[in-house]
Amino acid sequence: MQDNLNLEKFIVFRIGDCLMALPIANVLKVINCPVGDNNGLRSMGLVQLGRHTIRVFDWHEELNSNSLSNLSDRKSFLLIARTSYGELCAIVVDEPPNLVELPLDLMRSIPQSESRSSVFKLVSYAAVVAHNEMATTIFLLDLTRLEDSVDSYPLALKSF
Repeated sequence: MQDNLNLEKFIVFRIGDCLMALPIANVLKVINCPVGDNNGLRSMGLVQLGRHTIRVFDWHEELNSNSLSNLSDRKSFLLIARTSYGELCAIVVDEPPNLVELPLDLMRSIPQSESRSSVFKLVSYAAVVAHNEMATTIFLLDLTRLEDSVDSYPLALKSF
């Protein structure tokens, strides 16, 4: 029997064939991806939501999502999160995310490597969850690494 004190809530979302997660405390909301260009902001990897201009991260191309022929033709969602610096950012996801409770003892630290793709440099932990005799890996995004990396190299900021 699991000890409820060792469970943490995460928002789990799919980008291509990868499952990613953020702690629920970092996620503000999920919205339908806005239509239109917002005065050219979209081509700069930005979106205007109300009075906020938000940086958008779209990692579909980097994660080699072969199942998606044209990103602009599909319905997608924006997961709106707040970084530890208080800035808003949005992540393009394929489908509405799920709320999942994961035991903290499933989390395994992932060592940093220069050879990994820029998206996976933002991953701090992974959890392997067994369900119906199948193992699924969920990668935990680290928003602190995201903040630190934005100025150092481009992270697939694409027109979404």
